[in-house]
Amino acid sequence: MTQAIPRSWLRSLAILLSSIFFFVACPMGAEEKENEKDRDKRSNEQLAKVEGSVHCDKPDPAYALDVPDRSGHALLLTHRKCTWTQPLVILGAKTKDGVAVNFTEKMEGTLHMHGFEVDTLDDGEKLTMRTMNQVLAEKGPVSTRGRWSFMRGTGKYKGIKGGGTYEGKLEADNSLTLNLEGDYVPAEMAGAKK
Repeated sequence: MTQAIPRSWLRSLAILLSSIFFFVACPMGAEEKENEKDRDKRSNEQLAKVEGSVHCDKPDPAYALDVPDRSGHALLLTHRKCTWTQPLVILGAKTKDGVAVNFTEKMEGTLHMHGFEVDTLDDGEKLTMRTMNQVLAEKGPVSTRGRWSFMRGTGKYKGIKGGGTYEGKLEADNSLTLNLEGDYVPAEMAGAKK
């Protein structure tokens, strides 16, 4: 169930939206250019493959703010709890559970989703991933595809670089199931440097 946004969140939401608008409006910002350089560098280094599946519950809480330019145009902010049903294995540790926070623009029957997922591994450390995808419907059940990339890690995962693609499904109850595949560079992380 969608709730009204508390006033204390409006200012934070305005800052978040302006940041995301800048990110989306610029075809390739400084961070994306850096990611492109990282991809080129990774192509010359030893890569470790990863794959896994994660299930994220329906959003709780979920906030919506209508854009008054036309019917059905809205900005959404959601928080989901996630559980890895097939964990990613990184330096021998496995992802367990996490939290996904998404900003979504709903427009003309399509959801444009941008988000961050912070996952805890079985050794207690954390990884942060950025996700981007488009859903060609306003609600499920419907398939989705997107991209993900590692942003940061704690402990021995500091300096993690990598990413890949995912496919999955937005369910009728608004939960998400995603199957990820990609790679990372073990030599870039604190745990691999000596």
